[in-house]
Amino acid sequence: MSDPVVKIPTIKLTPVPGGVNVVQYGTLTIGSVETLEAGSAATVSNSGTIEKAVLDFGIPAGFDGKDGAAATVAIGTVTTGEPGTTASVTNVGTDTAAVLNITIPRGDKGKDGTGAGDVVAAADNTFTATNAFEGMLKTTCDMQAVGALPTVLQRGDSNIQTYTLNNGLNRSVVFRDTGDMTGYVKTFIISVSRSGGTGTFSIGSNNGIGANTPTVYMMDGALPDIDDGEVLKIAMEVNEPANAIFIYILGKVAL
Repeated sequence: MSDPVVKIPTIKLTPVPGGVNVVQYGTLTIGSVETLEAGSAATVSNSGTIEKAVLDFGIPAGFDGKDGAAATVAIGTVTTGEPGTTASVTNVGTDTAAVLNITIPRGDKGKDGTGAGDVVAAADNTFTATNAFEGMLKTTCDMQAVGALPTVLQRGDSNIQTYTLNNGLNRSVVFRDTGDMTGYVKTFIISVSRSGGTGTFSIGSNNGIGANTPTVYMMDGALPDIDDGEVLKIAMEVNEPANAIFIYILGKVAL
């Protein structure tokens, strides 16, 4: 640096004959400031005189830091805590490879409803047009079972039909009634169980509603296979106004 940055008066004591010291004043000036290589020693040198000192500084640069390692975060276990407890997240890994175990409390149990009472069927076990299965299937027919279970169903047959596939026995059920079916809607609940063997169950193709051949609609896809000891429950809705037979799969259980 050519221009002084700081000037500090200095004192010089010069002895003279007779034991008297003469006080002389000097100056102190900051000269150059140089950045040295990292790791080298710092330096200070006077490039002036004793009376007019000029201090030149050499200051080492700092070392560059190393790149940090890339960190990862993974989800460990997720646990359901008891209602009312505090949610928590715990790192069971390391600072650079975190594995988070999470606990989430379940919600409190809802309050009980205020309704009460039993559901009682009509005295003659007759369902009205407002009764429904799955909110879709309606019937106005007597639901009590009768002795014989035909594979060709008609409007006078019981709504409950039960078939057992024994050994190689096959069942193919249809609805076929040539009487006056005007405005007629009826639903059959059909239970099919298997007791050994390879017998099959199906909905036949030669259905008839009055003088018309209805279209059969499988509302839930094809009928599933029935294993030994299982019961398949379906509903067959005969709908004359739509000239259609709707097949609904209500469910399958193992006894």
